[in-house]
Amino acid sequence: MKDNKYHFPVRYSLISTLYYANKFIANPVNFILKRLDKAGGTYSTSLGFNQNIIVTQNPAFINYVLKENHKNYHKSILTAERAAKLFGNGLIFSNGEYWLKQRRLIQPAFHREKIQGLNEIVIKVINDFFAQIPEGAAVDIYPLMHQFAFNVIIKSVFDIDLSPATMTELSEILSSLQDFLIRDINQPVHRLMYPFTRSKTKHLKKAKRVREIFGEIITNRKKETKAYADLLDMLLHSRYEDTGEQMSDDQLIDEVIIIVFAGHETTANTLAWLLYLISATPTVYNKLLSSIDKQSTLESLFDEYLKANIYEAMRIYPPAWMTDRVALADDQFEEYSYPKNTILVLFLYGLHHDKEFWKEHSIFKPERFLEDAGLVKSKNFIPFGVGPRMCIGNNFAMMEMTFFLQLFLKNFTITNTNQIPEMKPVITLRPDKVVLGISKR
Repeated sequence: MKDNKYHFPVRYSLISTLYYANKFIANPVNFILKRLDKAGGTYSTSLGFNQNIIVTQNPAFINYVLKENHKNYHKSILTAERAAKLFGNGLIFSNGEYWLKQRRLIQPAFHREKIQGLNEIVIKVINDFFAQIPEGAAVDIYPLMHQFAFNVIIKSVFDIDLSPATMTELSEILSSLQDFLIRDINQPVHRLMYPFTRSKTKHLKKAKRVREIFGEIITNRKKETKAYADLLDMLLHSRYEDTGEQMSDDQLIDEVIIIVFAGHETTANTLAWLLYLISATPTVYNKLLSSIDKQSTLESLFDEYLKANIYEAMRIYPPAWMTDRVALADDQFEEYSYPKNTILVLFLYGLHHDKEFWKEHSIFKPERFLEDAGLVKSKNFIPFGVGPRMCIGNNFAMMEMTFFLQLFLKNFTITNTNQIPEMKPVITLRPDKVVLGISKR
């Protein structure tokens, strides 16, 4: 395709992009939603010479990029290379043959049967955590969910007791690194100040500290003869098909960082949003309680209404509100055509709120995922992604959230406080706070 033959979607100029940069930074979700609404679901813009961006919530376009023609798309430099400097070259941020090799090696550890072996660890963490939950008329549960999800993933990866100081340090560093990465990507002008603020240097030191902590744990584990039923043990026993070798320590650290980072932040967000939505919807709350109270065991892991609640929370507040890819070669989708190196921003929040596919899209209605045949998932609902790079930990996340929700609602009563959480779109979609009334049942 020649340059003059490219057919971009509705086009916003570089001047327009720069002019409205402050509005984008202040509220990227609403900014993109408004532009997509005016443009019919897909638009394009530019970040300067020869750098084109296409933003879409079109499900067919998203499916084309992530699944049908995924071989022509990698994670973009904006996310992959810059993130890898902080979080390592793990599955989320790696590309190409290396990514495929790692995916094939690690995926068996996350098969449903393997994950079931972590049930006891997760349930124990949940029960231990309940002793720490404060009661009150106005409790911000978001930090609690963050702490809970972090405890779960740490114990699932390393079935050992880390000191409270180490747990706090790791949690604070990972949150700080994510915040820095988003500012670095969304506000590149800040990079001009790095030599003076030393912000980049400080965060690289923090990233190094995380690697030191995890590296020490891995070194100590390799010296032990005791068998563990955790994810680290599974990763240590994984072998490459072609060589029969295991991952190097650096590779293990990369993958552990990604598992811990991705495995707690997204779950914490979803649980916080979910409890808020349930508290604000009495009919749903009462139906959930009725369903859960009938269960004497964790059978409700298989309760379809329980899962429908989790799905609906992830529809309204998707754990990953967007993802991006870069075209490795010229490509075209339907009437659009675009050159190599075009960045595709796949706006999952918009897809999950598209009025064409979701009636009363802003209303919390778990029943939309239930039909006479049972639980169903729309092709326009992809909270864990789609295609070869679909989230490897989706089975673990659903297991953890269903266990937590059932046990939490069996033990605690929640009341709505009329506080409406605000979205904080970083890599994940955080609430600023979720204030609920909490009392023991």
